[in-house]
Amino acid sequence: GKSLAYQLPALLNPGLCLVISPLIALMQDQVDALVAKGIAGSFVNSTLSGKERTKRLKAAAAGELDLLYITPERFRSQVFQEYLPQLPVSFLAVDEAHCISEWGHDFRPDYSRLGEYRKQLGSPPTIALTATATPKVAGDITRHLDLRDPAILRAGIERPNLFLGATRVFDDEEKLEVLASRLEALEGAGIVYSALIRDLERLSDELARRGRRCFVYHGGLSANERREMQARFMDSDGDVVLATNAFGMGVDKANIRFVLHAQVPRTLESWTQEVGRAGRDGEASWCELIYLEDDLAIQERFIRWANPTLEYLVGVYETLRAWGERIQTKELDDLRAELLVKERRDGRVNISLRWLEVLGITSGSFETHNLRIVRELDPAELPEFVGSEDKLRGDLTGLLGMAQFANADECRRVLLARHFELDEPDEPCGACDNCTEADAWRSAHFEGRPLSAGGE
Repeated sequence: GKSLAYQLPALLNPGLCLVISPLIALMQDQVDALVAKGIAGSFVNSTLSGKERTKRLKAAAAGELDLLYITPERFRSQVFQEYLPQLPVSFLAVDEAHCISEWGHDFRPDYSRLGEYRKQLGSPPTIALTATATPKVAGDITRHLDLRDPAILRAGIERPNLFLGATRVFDDEEKLEVLASRLEALEGAGIVYSALIRDLERLSDELARRGRRCFVYHGGLSANERREMQARFMDSDGDVVLATNAFGMGVDKANIRFVLHAQVPRTLESWTQEVGRAGRDGEASWCELIYLEDDLAIQERFIRWANPTLEYLVGVYETLRAWGERIQTKELDDLRAELLVKERRDGRVNISLRWLEVLGITSGSFETHNLRIVRELDPAELPEFVGSEDKLRGDLTGLLGMAQFANADECRRVLLARHFELDEPDEPCGACDNCTEADAWRSAHFEGRPLSAGGE
């Protein structure tokens, strides 16, 4: 539905629709789907050779394309900047627009500069799309893109085919038993989300011991392994993927029958987006959080690792500068060691490096051994929220909201409507664990065994 909101105008209006999309991995599928329908679409990203990127930009400049997909990072490319004045951009589409806002659940520094890039394009008519935005995030999107009096269309999860629930457990063993019970009872294709790779692998081993084999998908796999696993899942009717939140964005599989969360997500927005991948065919689907209070500590740690202080970011810069010419002989792990980072999931180094790159302080990368400092850093250049206590406190408040949702005894859809400041349902939804008996709902919509094992 989101894609249609910019693809249809792109076909009806002259000129080029420039689509900002966050993930390179999605672009090929999106463009393939357009081309299969006879629509002139293309993408430009780092997976292509320089020659191929130039060829596609020339085609766009010549008016041969209706849609061109890029990541926001592409605006920092010198070649792209050279072609920018020639592109006949008449419409700008920003997908996953919550990435613009520091209060969004997947903030990306390059997205924060899209207002500046929009001005470079002549401030064309713009549409910003996201499945999950609170009014605060929507306000940020409007402000960062410099949209004047935009039409804002908002809707909640008004999909009665989704059963929404949360089951509390009290230790890892009980959690494992509940998950195994659910996978035994629920038919069809499904996704089980967890924040930690080791927990996914443990669950996979335990399920295999019980005769249930599942795919395991996470960022530690190679790009080819991830692509192959996603393709097999898309083609299946009954396979289950055990995944981190790296899986799912852009997965347009209509018949996902259940989405289970084995660990509490960081925000209610994240949970809403992930359960929204179930039941897109309109058929009954089961969405449940298996809530262990101890898991909050895992997400709290991730939040702190995603919010480097200003002093930390400046420390990364000073370390790079102190290396001088030796910087091009160094690896990312050398920087981690210098900063005493022992946990690879600690994202503060990577986030700091991204800000230095976005601000034009550095160019190149550790991977290509051409990283260098281009100019001095003035900390005043950074947005006010970078390294602020308010940002950290806001993220922790989001996690608290997720915990409160898990423990609440009100209608789940009322809680979601209240969180996103939408109109609350007048009557119990009849499709959540606080409005009806879980087993009764499932018996009416699924065949199989009851869901009574474990939990509260």
